[in-house]
Amino acid sequence: MRKKILFFAMTLLLLTGITASADVLGEQNGGWSTYMGAFTYFHNVQFNSDSVGKQNEYYVEYTPNEDAVPIVVNGASIWGTRNIKQAEQYMQENGLRPLAGINADYFSFKTGIPMGYTIADGEIISKEYGGQDAVGFRSDGTGFIKWLDIQTTVTDGEKSIDVMYINKWCQAGFDPVYLLTDKFGKTTKTQSECIFVICTPNEGRLHVDETMSLTVDDVFIYNGEIEIPEGKVVLLMDTSGVSEYYDFLSRLHAGQTLTVANQAVGDDGTWKTAENAVSSVGGRLVTNGVANSDFEAGAAPRTAVGIKADGNIIFYTLDGRQSGYSYGAQLKTLAKRMVELGCVDALNLDGGGSTTISAWFPGKDNTMVVNSPSDGYLRSVANYIFLKDNRERTNIPWIINITGGTNNNYLSGMTANINIESVYDTANYKMEEPYNIKYRADTDTDSTVDENGAVSLNGTGDVKVVMYGDNGDVADVTYGVYETPEEIKVYNQADWKEISEIYTEANEELQLNLSAASYKNGIELLSTNRLYKWEVEGDIGTITEDGIFTLADTVNKDGKIKVTAGALTKEIPVHISDYPSTPNPFYDTENHWAKDIIADMAATGIISGFEENGKMIFKPDNNMTRAEFASMIANYKKLDFSKYDDVKLDFTDNDIIPQWAVPAVKAVYKEGIILGRVNDDGTSTFAPYDNITRAEAMTILGRILPNNDDLPNLPFADKNDIPQWAEEGVSKLYSTGIVSGYEDNTILPNNNMKRAEAATMLYKIENK
Repeated sequence: MRKKILFFAMTLLLLTGITASADVLGEQNGGWSTYMGAFTYFHNVQFNSDSVGKQNEYYVEYTPNEDAVPIVVNGASIWGTRNIKQAEQYMQENGLRPLAGINADYFSFKTGIPMGYTIADGEIISKEYGGQDAVGFRSDGTGFIKWLDIQTTVTDGEKSIDVMYINKWCQAGFDPVYLLTDKFGKTTKTQSECIFVICTPNEGRLHVDETMSLTVDDVFIYNGEIEIPEGKVVLLMDTSGVSEYYDFLSRLHAGQTLTVANQAVGDDGTWKTAENAVSSVGGRLVTNGVANSDFEAGAAPRTAVGIKADGNIIFYTLDGRQSGYSYGAQLKTLAKRMVELGCVDALNLDGGGSTTISAWFPGKDNTMVVNSPSDGYLRSVANYIFLKDNRERTNIPWIINITGGTNNNYLSGMTANINIESVYDTANYKMEEPYNIKYRADTDTDSTVDENGAVSLNGTGDVKVVMYGDNGDVADVTYGVYETPEEIKVYNQADWKEISEIYTEANEELQLNLSAASYKNGIELLSTNRLYKWEVEGDIGTITEDGIFTLADTVNKDGKIKVTAGALTKEIPVHISDYPSTPNPFYDTENHWAKDIIADMAATGIISGFEENGKMIFKPDNNMTRAEFASMIANYKKLDFSKYDDVKLDFTDNDIIPQWAVPAVKAVYKEGIILGRVNDDGTSTFAPYDNITRAEAMTILGRILPNNDDLPNLPFADKNDIPQWAEEGVSKLYSTGIVSGYEDNTILPNNNMKRAEAATMLYKIENK
């Protein structure tokens, strides 16, 4: 499991349990916030409302600065749509680094063309007829929300005509003049007879309150679509359009000079400062700090952008249409929420299934979509507002990701290794080794840390290990270390069940592999067997420093196994009797069909039972867990666990494998006997507490049998229920007589394996 350690103490703030004054969406009952760098914070706030239930909002608050600036991203063309991941890919392919993004303008589902104005990188790339409310962003990151109405004219020096649309679709029967650039798409998409004027730009650009000079290359009439040459400007209209416009275009000739002017109607010069902008037919939510209320009713997922009084910008989304997760909101509610967040102006953007927000979080290699789109997938839309990350590499460590478990509590004498998986600098670039990270231990104990991050934990107390570089402290991790635990438990590695007393038959060849675990405040302290003092009391046998108990060849003797950690000792009474051959040590198997088999397997130390009310029981008809089965197989194979200490388990649930089971799991995994359960995404889990199925158990047992190329056809009535991956294992066990099925000629592959069944199959393998 990965652990993220952050340089800024307030980088991650849990909001759970906070009741805030914001009550438009309900009472806050959870959430989180994180600092993303570049004066940008990401927030999730969770609400619960008596009227509509749960709500989940996600938004970015951005303080304008040049490390990251807002831009509008359409993709390679105005025509067509793209989802947010495709838009991010387009940015990266063009040398732009996304920090966070939301969907923007409403659009045509048929063409993907936005319904309003778009200014990107200083150029008008989509113009509508008439005005709309819009948000504009300057090159320094500052923003504003104002009415935008651009009047575009073309003049030949003598006469001027209006251009109603820029980079919109010229459809049959429509009157106006259109201006298309190569940002519209590869072709004009026209489907009727049109007059086309192909031009080469000379000076200027398509920007508010600026002019562009064009030279006419060609004028012609064509029925259908034509290619838009790269870098060219195309003026066109349907030949059935306004006659004076048609006359103007038809009189143009090659070599003639034209001037295109774009003027913001009624503007005070503000729009001239916008390098990026997008309008919305969704209209204004907040004006001068007052929430508007003249909206149609209906709750839905929502997207909005707002400007606060201090100039900070809010990029906002609210999930909806998902019962039990997030209901959504009416527009009047959204307007009030934007005021609550401090916005003095706010613009409603495309919502519903389009609502999407993504972010590139510190310590991650790429962006992620954070909200839950109501369609259940990422909708492709016209355009997005992104924060473009302008930061360069600093090579100053900021985020350290380390591998390891979540339990940082240890028995004194253990060594914890800080394994750095990755380091990210203060601009969130992944750093290359060497990281030049140094370590120091801040503690009152005798614990130390070496230059490689190996922490020798000794004494009792907290051990804070600080990771630092030339620019100061970067991160830290704290360990709890204890000399004396509150409790010691002892497990028999044959089945990894806790034992408190041993009843057995005299047998000098019998060995019990024992494992100890310590606990403090109910939490297991990570330890190894060699940290304990193992002793025997009485003439009952010997025990090694690794907890391997060898029974003495003596009878009718009582003694104890003593396990000591610090000042605490755990005693396990041992009773040795002269039982007849393969005695039955278990009270609950006396009348069981597998009585003799279970007794024989217990006598060899491969399996063991449990103590209950002073009697040993086996629970033969209980299901066997995967951890228990792994331990039984490891003991049967007599695997030396010390040889597998360095094995790395590749399961996604390593953290929940019981400490006492880890040695056996490592051994059978390394030997290729148990490989785990494969997930849909290609990862695998061990699932130690899950019951093992008969198909899984037979597959594993098949791996310890010799290979057989001549496997028979299976006769079972339910053979079609056998998973494909288990067919070979089942066939092996059937061909060798290990399994023969039930009386009704079934094998029941997907049923859970009983403890008696597992012991019987392994007994047959041992004695075949």
